[in-house]
Amino acid sequence: MGLDLPRIPHGILAHGKTTWLWQIRPGVVRIFFMAVLWTYRVRYAVLTAIVIAVFSTDLRAAGENLVTNGSFEAAGSGSATARGWNGDGAVYSRDSGEARTGKYSLKYVNADAGRYRLCSRPVPLRAGWKCRFSVWVKTKNIAGNDSGASICLEWSGADGKWMGGTYPQGVKGAGDWTKIQAVTRVPPEAARFSLTCYVRKGMTGTAWFDDVELVRVAEAPMKTMLLSPVYRGRITDQGPRDVRVGVRLNLRDCGLRSGQVKVSARIVASGGDKSFGSATLQPRGTEPLVLSVRTGDLAAGRYRVVVSLTGPGNKVMQTLGHDLVRVPKGFAPTCAIDEHRRLIVRGKPFFPLGMYWSGINAKELEIYAASRFNCIMPYGRPTKAQMDLAGKHGIKVIYSIKGLYAGSKWCPSGIKTAADEERVVRATLRRFRDHPALLAWYLNDELPQSYMPRLAAHWKWTDQEDVNHPAWVVLYQYREVADYIETFDVIGTDPYPIASNPASMAGRWTAETFKQTGGARPLWQVPQLHNWANYRKTASAKKGQRTPTRDEVRSMAWQCICKGATGLVFYSWYDVRRNPDVSFDTQWTYLKAIAAEIDAAAPMLLSIAPAPAVQARCDPAKPTWMYWLARTYKGKGYIFAVNNGDAEGTAAFTLGGGVRSVRVAGGNRTIGIKGGSFTDTFKKLQVRIYELSY
Repeated sequence: MGLDLPRIPHGILAHGKTTWLWQIRPGVVRIFFMAVLWTYRVRYAVLTAIVIAVFSTDLRAAGENLVTNGSFEAAGSGSATARGWNGDGAVYSRDSGEARTGKYSLKYVNADAGRYRLCSRPVPLRAGWKCRFSVWVKTKNIAGNDSGASICLEWSGADGKWMGGTYPQGVKGAGDWTKIQAVTRVPPEAARFSLTCYVRKGMTGTAWFDDVELVRVAEAPMKTMLLSPVYRGRITDQGPRDVRVGVRLNLRDCGLRSGQVKVSARIVASGGDKSFGSATLQPRGTEPLVLSVRTGDLAAGRYRVVVSLTGPGNKVMQTLGHDLVRVPKGFAPTCAIDEHRRLIVRGKPFFPLGMYWSGINAKELEIYAASRFNCIMPYGRPTKAQMDLAGKHGIKVIYSIKGLYAGSKWCPSGIKTAADEERVVRATLRRFRDHPALLAWYLNDELPQSYMPRLAAHWKWTDQEDVNHPAWVVLYQYREVADYIETFDVIGTDPYPIASNPASMAGRWTAETFKQTGGARPLWQVPQLHNWANYRKTASAKKGQRTPTRDEVRSMAWQCICKGATGLVFYSWYDVRRNPDVSFDTQWTYLKAIAAEIDAAAPMLLSIAPAPAVQARCDPAKPTWMYWLARTYKGKGYIFAVNNGDAEGTAAFTLGGGVRSVRVAGGNRTIGIKGGSFTDTFKKLQVRIYELSY
């Protein structure tokens, strides 16, 4: 969960620019729908019907290879490496003995596991671009604990400070030429970029690199996101009454302005042309656009909301579609997501509060069940007996099928093809979909965009086989969540800042994840419990790492909640049992207290009553150090406020009319109201819950 693919800064970064030619070719994904059974157990698919932007156009190269001398044919002046590449000559050299194409390749030779060297070059990307990069690698006796010879793309800001990168899995051992590639989107703040050929830290052996490529992948002029219905396109007895679609335009690449196009949407019956409502907008430069179409009194069945972009001469430039399903009256799945992004379990709101586990055993489950945590996500695929054991203790299970992708790191050896994937995934879904302990399915643990069609397929199979449980995925690629929108029901991202970054990273990542989904998907965030030393290979790498403190864990959890999380699944139970600097008893004691606090607040957090009118501000001369959230529950108002650790000071809260008193939860302190406002001081990482009486 964030640890399979390391995030390690590597090389020197630089900046450049290029141009490209927009092009598009529509693609269509087949729609599947299962019959309505007499028990109203509907198994219907709600995969986006026409997925041009994600599966066809977005993966088409737009323009030439941006890597100069990517085949290492040109020699470097006064250097053993090729022209434009920067690497240690004691490890890297231009070699004429092996080449995939041409006459030369880049050779890596290293017999010292303590020597970690990179070979990098600047590349001319632009901020915000989506791109695909790749390299062909041949290996000989590449050995060590990491994944081997690979390539990475990294970026930094205008100040030269490293910001991040994408690091596809490498290859090791001995093997013929193998292509390694990844698709990523660079952040809008990035200014400098570099590609690096390298062998992961702590490894030895010989490797050759050839035919390095970096291309911008073409994007369609329009992207759409189904904002409502929130969950699988379902329209239920409770609504929604309007289908809402968010639209983003990329007109610059096709030489048009917003005033030259219009966007329209209509609801049509699946397999027919009959229309059930429509809407049209003329873009005015403000994005995202939102098209709203009234659902009316639709009969049970399948529909589609079709969105069209029309250009000059009333020519249709692009059409996208999203599946809708009007479910039968009285349809009541075991678990579902409502229009407020809440998980509903057997008709009641449920706030998932859990941890990642490895496997399930009776002794540890008994300890865990004595807390207010209510679910687990075990990496090991539980047996029926283990599921029964969890259910006996009242613990829900998020069942992991995230490793069932042929060729991925954790895939069972018996899965070799896409057909094998489908067979095993469907069999697993059928085996456990009716188990009372099941809460959700875990489909993807940070797989890159190069897996996108397969991620969508796994989500489709889940939707077809199990009407009763949502599918959750987790990404560290928090700026790319929108690109994955057609592969999940619930999203999570996993900020793990301690001890290299500030705790406020938890709130920032959650806010961006919420933004990427248009505020229209549930967020089950993954706060950090582990000491990064547990995942470092050497003593020097372990140095300086530590377990998050109680105040850091509590603050990070509440930051996620205040920025939109509707569930928390901490990483991880097995780390709490092995963190080297804090005993299990110490950490477990305060984690139980944090879980009890959040669980006690869950009814307020999940309330959909109109929230109290509240405005809040902190010292504008300091960094934004406070996040907050207001709710109403059983006639009282609540304000949840958390200091993210970046600064401290006094916060001022302005209240709507009618508030008689403010009490700080967890104590006997009351705060006086003056002129409809009150103030309070916050130390770093402090959490406050205020109860408002009217």
